[in-house]
Amino acid sequence: MKLIFAGTPANAATALRALAAEHEILLVITRDDAPVGRKREMTPSPVASAAIDLGLTVLKRNRISAADSELLKQAGAERAIVVAYGALIPQAVLDVLPWWNLHFSLLPAWRGATPLQHSMISGGLGAGVTLFELEAGLDTGPIVASVPIEIDFTKTCGELLEEFTQAGSDLTLAALKSAEGATAQQGAVTLAPKITRDAARLDLKDSADRIAWKVMALNPEPMAWVEVAGLPLRILRAASLGSTDWDALDDHSSEVGGLSLQGGKVLVSCGGGTRLELKEVQPAGKKAMPAVDWYRGLNKETKLD
Repeated sequence: MKLIFAGTPANAATALRALAAEHEILLVITRDDAPVGRKREMTPSPVASAAIDLGLTVLKRNRISAADSELLKQAGAERAIVVAYGALIPQAVLDVLPWWNLHFSLLPAWRGATPLQHSMISGGLGAGVTLFELEAGLDTGPIVASVPIEIDFTKTCGELLEEFTQAGSDLTLAALKSAEGATAQQGAVTLAPKITRDAARLDLKDSADRIAWKVMALNPEPMAWVEVAGLPLRILRAASLGSTDWDALDDHSSEVGGLSLQGGKVLVSCGGGTRLELKEVQPAGKKAMPAVDWYRGLNKETKLD
């Protein structure tokens, strides 16, 4: 099939390569080059780089406007596929040809910018991928195909995103071969707005399960954090150890936020008598490090806030 592809980040580039292996990609739309790194060098998006490697025509736009309609008509594509393009597409452009969007949750759960993160934060509710017909509303179009995916909470969101993208690419390829129609979304609607740094701060009064879900969901962006002696500490990886028999621990604090080292593991007391294992952290102004190395350099009266 002759396709237009719109996307920007690395996982979208993965989907582009999968589609290009089986279909003719007539045009790739991606966002403009952006400053990257300490030197802020202008750098093509991962999708732009993949398209160039594949010898495809690239159109760079931070927003597709009605003025681009004629250009899209001239491309002669039968369908457009969107994977994390990063901007809404106006109705005038949607009217040019059919558009499908690959979304990283089971719609209508987690409509918005961060569906996989919100699925993880909620403990796996609504986890999966959905291919749907794009329309002017926010992720409201009829569903072409979907598949649930169980979340492995030993992996970060960044690691899981590649797996979800592969599953979504397979789903899209299968749908392109099928003649089945789309069906209206059904069920409770939940939203997945962008997660701010303030929202990424951990509340240690929550259960260790909920805290661990949030830690893994917010890696690599924006990263979960707490305060230690007035300075931020990023928590990059953590795991819930469930409820705690505090009397069985040698050196412990049952106070929420209290730290201890048990069996080579850095433990934090959390809400409801649960405890969290810190696996990897990043102190302010320093590189990421194993939590044990960080703990051994602490004043033992230190507490997480």
